[in-house]
Amino acid sequence: MTDPAAPGDEWEYKIVRTADGGLFSGDTSPMEDALNSLGGEGWELVDTISDSRGAGANSGQTALVFKRPKR
Repeated sequence: MTDPAAPGDEWEYKIVRTADGGLFSGDTSPMEDALNSLGGEGWELVDTISDSRGAGANSGQTALVFKRPKR
């Protein structure tokens, strides 16, 4: 769970888009590797945004929103 930000804390954000098919297609190892790499750089996943335009469960993209203390 994320600790509340103290007054004066500054954050930087990163948005990563998944490939068409989102998070639920095929082998998850590359996504796990990417998430572990981002975590190692201090990024914390704070939200996901789904673009559900189109038909079917594998259409559209998912954006992953990360934050970390500003360096």
